[in-house]
Amino acid sequence: MSNASLAQRRRAAVAPAAYSTHPFYPVRAKGSYLWDADGKRYLDFSVGIAVMNVGHSHPRVIAAATQQAETFQHLCFAVAMHESYIALAERLNALAPGDSPKKTFLVNSGAEAVENAVKIARAYTGRAGIVAFTHAFHGRTYMAMSLTAKATPYKARFAPRASEVYRAAYPYAYRNPWGLDDPEEVGERTLHALREQVETTIGEHEVAAFIIEPVAGEGGFIPAPRSFLAGLRAYADEIGALWIDDEVQAGIGRTGHLWAVDAFGLEPDLVTSAKALSSGFPLSAVIGKASIMDAIGEGMLGSTFGGNPISCAAALATLDVLEEEGLIERANVIGERARQRLDKLQREFPQIGEVRGRGAMIGVEFVEAGGKEPNPAVVAAVVAHARDAGLVLLSTGTYGNVIRLLPPLTLSDDEIEEGLAILEKSIRAVLEPVGTVA
Repeated sequence: MSNASLAQRRRAAVAPAAYSTHPFYPVRAKGSYLWDADGKRYLDFSVGIAVMNVGHSHPRVIAAATQQAETFQHLCFAVAMHESYIALAERLNALAPGDSPKKTFLVNSGAEAVENAVKIARAYTGRAGIVAFTHAFHGRTYMAMSLTAKATPYKARFAPRASEVYRAAYPYAYRNPWGLDDPEEVGERTLHALREQVETTIGEHEVAAFIIEPVAGEGGFIPAPRSFLAGLRAYADEIGALWIDDEVQAGIGRTGHLWAVDAFGLEPDLVTSAKALSSGFPLSAVIGKASIMDAIGEGMLGSTFGGNPISCAAALATLDVLEEEGLIERANVIGERARQRLDKLQREFPQIGEVRGRGAMIGVEFVEAGGKEPNPAVVAAVVAHARDAGLVLLSTGTYGNVIRLLPPLTLSDDEIEEGLAILEKSIRAVLEPVGTVA
């Protein structure tokens, strides 16, 4: 078995629409590293797109999943209840943002959590309108895809899309239309524009919910400023709408808080979680204020595999590891080390337009020298060079011009240095100090 032989089998058997960024085939992963079918080792700064926050094959997660698998693998919660579902719901309710009592519903993926959050919001409010934002990614199922902003490749040719979905501007400080430098001021201006849009073109009485990522993931790792999120919370309350906080990529310790909104002390009405929640086992959650969740009647929500006992056991172990190994605090250490190195490079290379993010969720936006024109070619070249040097990176962004850093939160000091050294070397190999592509 080799990368080449697996690629040949893939071409014959797998739908080509299922795209992979990197042309290698992992066969083993442990901690911060993975190995491909040719035996090459890579330091992983992607962790399955923010999934393996506690590192690959963490022994406590594997032990918990194995023990549960040996006990029983599956019994649909709609048939009969199992304790691990209840235990995880209790844990998430206690950890959710804010002081209001909470209740949880478990499903399988981030997109499915988003779909169910929308169903809950519409049923609770009796309204239909859902306001999503530019640069958003909420998944690829039909409602989630309709909420996602980027057309190609996520929405192209998949029509018609879900109705009563409206698009408002995300507070993207680096690319704001007012030429402002202060992100909080950008947040205030964007909130004012949102209010005017809802009042004049949607109708405040039509809005069931606003759904937003506190750090826009696929849109470019763009943090929303406090002024906007706090204002959105107040505006939703004012018009009787709900706030759905999509923490699928930013949650579970990634930003230096368990939830990204914890940095601001804000309480959403509904929170969606997936990805790192269960360290690679399929699981997602909608965590909501109990007053909202209790208003949804019996049988209105359900899932054959949602809350699978093995996934629940893995999630409980993941939350234990995050807490007991201090990994949420570690995210801030990793992020600070990365920011220091990248800020220095930004001063040297005009193609690095902005370095941004929170905790260990860092984005590096590349532009044409002398302006802000997106430069996806540089990103592609840096990602390829880093891969050849043994570092797995991912691009992101509406314009494909952002490199996202998503290292495991278990990363050692030596591994931080190893990864950042490869990244810097790759950037230097692609860019010349005078600002031209090498």
